[in-house]
Amino acid sequence: MSPPRTHRLLFIVGRQRRALYDSLRRTFENDDTVQIVLDRRVRERRRRRPTRRTAERRRSERRAQRAIDAQLGARGYAVVGVLTFLRAPAGTPEPAGRKAR
Repeated sequence: MSPPRTHRLLFIVGRQRRALYDSLRRTFENDDTVQIVLDRRVRERRRRRPTRRTAERRRSERRAQRAIDAQLGARGYAVVGVLTFLRAPAGTPEPAGRKAR
């Protein structure tokens, strides 16, 4: 049997939409299934070099966020559904520093 799961919502709000961020924080302040965060990214960290390289080693985009980027660009915010477990699934190692009961 799998552990109990809960669905959470994550709102990622663009830096230019601070008023929306504040409004969402007030609206969902007592709802533990919703998290509101400001987009912390400033620019793409990986720089393109004009020099010739060997074949691309990555099989796909490391950040699977094309849809999120599109939502942020179009609306100034993105909503992501996050599946979390109420307790760790069987076989999941305990975090360091935590004692087993």
